[in-house]
Amino acid sequence: MFLSVTRSTFCSPQQVAALLIAYGFTFILAHHIAHPWGGAHFFSLWYPAAGVRVALFWYYGARWAPLIALYECLIQLGTGVVLIDSPDIWNDLAGVARAPLAYGAAIGLVQWMKRRGTSDLSVAPMPFGLATVLAPTVAAFVAGLWEWWHPGVTPDLSTQPFATTIAAFLVGDLLGVLLVAPPLLWLAARIDGVNDSDLARWASPARIGEAGLILSIGWGLAMALASVDPQISLTPVLVAATWVGLRCGRHGAWVAIILCAAIILPWSAPMTSVATRFALHMGLAGVAISAYLAGSFADAQARARRDIARRDRILFQAERLKTLRAMSVAVIHEISQPLSTLAIESRHLVAISRAEDPNVDEMAQSAALIERKADTLANMVRRLRRFGGRTVDEPSALSLRRLVDDSIGLIAGEARALRCMIVQTTPSDDPMVRGHDVELTQALLNLVRNAMQASPGETILVDIRTDRSMVSVRISNRIEPPSPDYAGMGIGTLVARAIIEAHGGHLDMKKGDDDMVHHCVRLPLMEALDG
Repeated sequence: MFLSVTRSTFCSPQQVAALLIAYGFTFILAHHIAHPWGGAHFFSLWYPAAGVRVALFWYYGARWAPLIALYECLIQLGTGVVLIDSPDIWNDLAGVARAPLAYGAAIGLVQWMKRRGTSDLSVAPMPFGLATVLAPTVAAFVAGLWEWWHPGVTPDLSTQPFATTIAAFLVGDLLGVLLVAPPLLWLAARIDGVNDSDLARWASPARIGEAGLILSIGWGLAMALASVDPQISLTPVLVAATWVGLRCGRHGAWVAIILCAAIILPWSAPMTSVATRFALHMGLAGVAISAYLAGSFADAQARARRDIARRDRILFQAERLKTLRAMSVAVIHEISQPLSTLAIESRHLVAISRAEDPNVDEMAQSAALIERKADTLANMVRRLRRFGGRTVDEPSALSLRRLVDDSIGLIAGEARALRCMIVQTTPSDDPMVRGHDVELTQALLNLVRNAMQASPGETILVDIRTDRSMVSVRISNRIEPPSPDYAGMGIGTLVARAIIEAHGGHLDMKKGDDDMVHHCVRLPLMEALDG
């Protein structure tokens, strides 16, 4: 729902004019909405116009900051917020301009860090989460320096509460940014047709229910504390909203923030106690910052996991091609042998069919042999195409027995070249697992090849067993002592382990007292997953 990309194209003069008109109207409306939460020494404890500003800078670029600073000065002059005949007009206009300039500098810095991509903070959507917090903070800091150094400000805080003014500035802008900028960015993405895969990613119904329960408990505790001391009542809500962000990402975090704001803003608007209202808005700002950053972190982690999974699949495909290349001699031999037989038997069949009195039995034998060799060749080609021809397949219900058969069939030629005998033991039933066909075949193939290469001339045992909700494939080979501590634990095994763990299983390696090395693949049965 919240945009993690920026619009990189430049706008035409007509688009710039339309954008400035829309920005001016929205800015004025948001500026007036903030009045009910104003005070004697600060403008407002909720300033939605700051969210409008952040949305524009984030989507169209921080280079707009000087133009927007000038434009906001004209808006404030035109609406009478800054009086033309004021003796301090230039100081007032500088106060108006410094906020968009500070916002532009902060957002430009974050976007520069995002483009460099040298840290975890540059993984989307963390940059936008940082910008929503950093931009108001920088603007408040600049405003604080300006007011501190300006000679017109008296150092007597009883008449000019400097700290309260700056803190209110920061709180109001933070709330305005976190409540207003995300939906504006979402709307801009929809209008411009920007494709962002995160726009349609919501939490599961179970997590939504969990988030609703946690938030309800947090607000129940907050209401109980409000009767004692309203200034500390939002602490349970902060914890609950942070939990929602971690579990449901930015979508859930923003919904939680909006719900909290829908309760707190109407509650605080008619309050006469500035201290209580300030404490409530400080608490709401803490809730918003914590929840949104937690949601951004959760989404960034999910994006990183997806990127790692995508790179893993590229690695798996490269490993398959490497395996096929290593098996190429044996594979060519396995294909050439039935082809040679087919050619010989076909010529023989043609020859005996031209005889004056053809031998029907001999013709039937040749035809049957041709059929068997053709089936062998077809099965071999099918296995090779399945194994090497696809990069990613969709998870589906798979027969583990067929996976093992295909893996052994692919390396039958290599096994003969290494003088290895593969003995397979299968259960009476056919255990089913859910997963990627080519990836699981690759994992089993890697383990069997490792066993053959570690024990040339030996017998390789492949045993399939079911145990409650799991099914196991144990691959065993003998290593004669003395031998190096090697049992195929190379890159092939690392890839196999990654594939198996991605399917919810695990891979164990054990050495027996009989000089046997056992690699055991354990995968969840499909019945257990469906249950």
